[in-house]
Amino acid sequence: MKIYRGAAAAARHYVEADRSRADDYYLAEGSGIAMHFAATPDGIDRRADMDGDTYERWVAGYDVETGLAKGRLRKDEKGVRFVEVTVNGPKTWSLAAALHPEIAKAYDAAQMAAAEEIVGWLASHATTRVGPRGNQVQIPVEQVEAAVVRHFTSRAGDPHRHLHLQINARVFADGKWRGLHTVGVRDSLEAINGIGHAAVMTNPEFREALARHGFTLDAETGEVTELAEFAGAFSARAKQIEANIDTYEAEWRTDHPGEEPGPALRQTWDRRAWADARPDKVVPTSGEELRQRWVDELHELGYAPPQPGAGLGVLRAGAVDRDGVVELALVRLGSRRSAWNAADARGEVERIIASSGGVVDAAVRRELAEDLTARVVAASQPLLGRTDERQHIRTLTTTEVLAVEHEIVDRIAARAEAKSVTVIEGPAGAGKTARLAAIRNRAVAAGRRMVVVTPTLKAAQVAAGATGSASYSAHWLLHQHGFRWDADGRCTRVTASPAPAAQLRRGDLLVIDEAGMVDQDTARALLTLADETKALVMLVGDRHQLPAVGRGGVLDLAIRYAPDRVQQLNGVRRFSDPCYAELSLRMRNGAGAGKVFDELLARREIVIHASDVERTRRLAAEASVGKLVVADTREQVARINTFAHRIRKATGEVDEQVLTTAGERIGVGDTIATRRNDHDADVANRELWTVVSCDRGALTVRGEAGMRVLCSEYVRCDVELAYATTAYGAQGATVAESHVLVGEHSGAASAYVGMTRGRDRNVAHLVAESADDARKQWCDVFGRDRADLGPAHAREAAAEAIERYGPMNPRYSRHAAGRSPELIRRPEPDPGYRPPPVPSGGPGLGF
Repeated sequence: MKIYRGAAAAARHYVEADRSRADDYYLAEGSGIAMHFAATPDGIDRRADMDGDTYERWVAGYDVETGLAKGRLRKDEKGVRFVEVTVNGPKTWSLAAALHPEIAKAYDAAQMAAAEEIVGWLASHATTRVGPRGNQVQIPVEQVEAAVVRHFTSRAGDPHRHLHLQINARVFADGKWRGLHTVGVRDSLEAINGIGHAAVMTNPEFREALARHGFTLDAETGEVTELAEFAGAFSARAKQIEANIDTYEAEWRTDHPGEEPGPALRQTWDRRAWADARPDKVVPTSGEELRQRWVDELHELGYAPPQPGAGLGVLRAGAVDRDGVVELALVRLGSRRSAWNAADARGEVERIIASSGGVVDAAVRRELAEDLTARVVAASQPLLGRTDERQHIRTLTTTEVLAVEHEIVDRIAARAEAKSVTVIEGPAGAGKTARLAAIRNRAVAAGRRMVVVTPTLKAAQVAAGATGSASYSAHWLLHQHGFRWDADGRCTRVTASPAPAAQLRRGDLLVIDEAGMVDQDTARALLTLADETKALVMLVGDRHQLPAVGRGGVLDLAIRYAPDRVQQLNGVRRFSDPCYAELSLRMRNGAGAGKVFDELLARREIVIHASDVERTRRLAAEASVGKLVVADTREQVARINTFAHRIRKATGEVDEQVLTTAGERIGVGDTIATRRNDHDADVANRELWTVVSCDRGALTVRGEAGMRVLCSEYVRCDVELAYATTAYGAQGATVAESHVLVGEHSGAASAYVGMTRGRDRNVAHLVAESADDARKQWCDVFGRDRADLGPAHAREAAAEAIERYGPMNPRYSRHAAGRSPELIRRPEPDPGYRPPPVPSGGPGLGF
């Protein structure tokens, strides 16, 4: 989801720049830049399409028919203009559409139906705020407006049919135009994604068109099974073209500071990038020629049309075991987060429906999803006893989730009383690992065994090398003792005979390293195991660094409920400059973020870039010479990796011999990461290697652990370029110099982790119009705390959110302030009508 702030003209450029000029071949028929919709809770109406100028007025907040401003508009360049999501699917769907016009037509219609359903859902669930500042309440909107921008290609000109769905920030409620409550829309993302995915996956016309040509969909991933093996080649070509375009733009911006490239120049770059990527081919000049090019490439890659398969299954709402679906949805929700809202529940329900593999009428699916969502909400446990909660605030959990945290607290409190638990907390660079090595020596001298467990196998390998102690991933140790987690997050325990290395004895010291990153289910199992074996427990970590993926807060609970057993490490020894050590402590607690920014800027440890492509190019240059580069998202990491690989290829330091399913080309000399633990190959997830040779797709690699051979299948599916990494891949590392991408996706913990990896230098890279703009971004980053610290913390956060954003005013219902403008006339319902009873569910989930 993107919340767009800025000028309307820049928004027009944004939607045009997301695709290749190859889209012009499709759009040359005279269609506008965007479709225009208005929606109320009662229906949705498509209005006249918008050309570029009309779209700009719409983004700016003006009524495109009357030209009047929709209420009081913000005039500054940072005002919120719209909220955007993208309606798309796997690349294989677009490849199938390229092969057969019938599939293309059905896919386009399914995407459009999904977009309209999302707009309708938001019209029924979005809110705005009314009242004086500091005493606002939320009320439902009565009308929203949306723009839908259709693209047929990606920026690289390869098949990628997708829609940009934009909800205007001006909404109508209580008799006037007001501002959309964007936080509520952001917190509804799970429902938006789930509805969009299920609407297309279960669409009868789209699925029947696929089946008529022999295509089947994987129920979990949605990929077209018969085309999955060819997607990597198209992705590789796309990455190459995108990197070409970014290179041209970065070079142009260097020569033209302060200017923006126009459409004609971008079209030139597109054609040049295509020609550079495929010098043996002629650039296509029409939509049909472009489509035929894709078809030819598929056949060149070995594609052969499949035979028509069996008929499609039909999802019958009456056969669904609704109690079973509710139980599954609650398990999945609870495995990922401490608290959820109705939108999260709707998203999970939609994903379960989509994974059925069957087709269903849209109205039937919607009714089924609404019923199942209501049941999930009813079966959840409320965290607050209030009646003024707004749906977007996460106030729901389960007794099972609460029980896990209660058990952790009880076990920690009991150990605190028995003095059998110790907590060591310290900032980045405080010497926690060195402290563990000393503790291990004392333990050995006392005749005790120290066993270290970490959230990942890679971290365990680092701990073993630094402390000399037996170190394992937490899940390996627990698996040895019979703990099992299924794909949905359910935990069970079976009888098991642990290997000698995994056996714990009375008096052994079980160290849980990086305890802040351990989720609550894992922590409960570790504490259970320690209690059974009478082992001592030590938790080591830092609450200010990265949290667990899922329900965390274990270190917080340990410090709260065993306060007398806590040792705080205050000194910072990692950095060569004592002044930077002091700055790092201020970053850690978030105090005075603006002053910290000013000092970093003066030290030239803040770099401000005029555009994202210039920042990406600079970071890739740093990564290509071995410096640590940390970015927020996997997409950002992938772009930096592609650029860095190109730089090294141009200098002859690497070649290209292997193509991965993700579309990356890898060769001798590349820095790569293994992305799946494989005990046979003796490699860990996120472990770094250098490729030294290639033999028919298999790679011989060298790393800190020595030489390894990776088979071709592992390379194809589980290896990626690793010149850059996310913060989770960087935590625990200590290097000479670190470069950190700081942007809208950065949080305080990830920025702090990235800015504390380098002994000698740590540099933050921001895209901003000025130093003041960059300073504001920096302060925003260190004001964000997205950690899930358990249900007790979630309860506090929910109450705080209600006070911050305003409660739901019970006076207002959907039409209490007068009916919305009636966009679609519908017949009045029969007052004597009664809906038929819902059939009882059958065995299983009914899928």
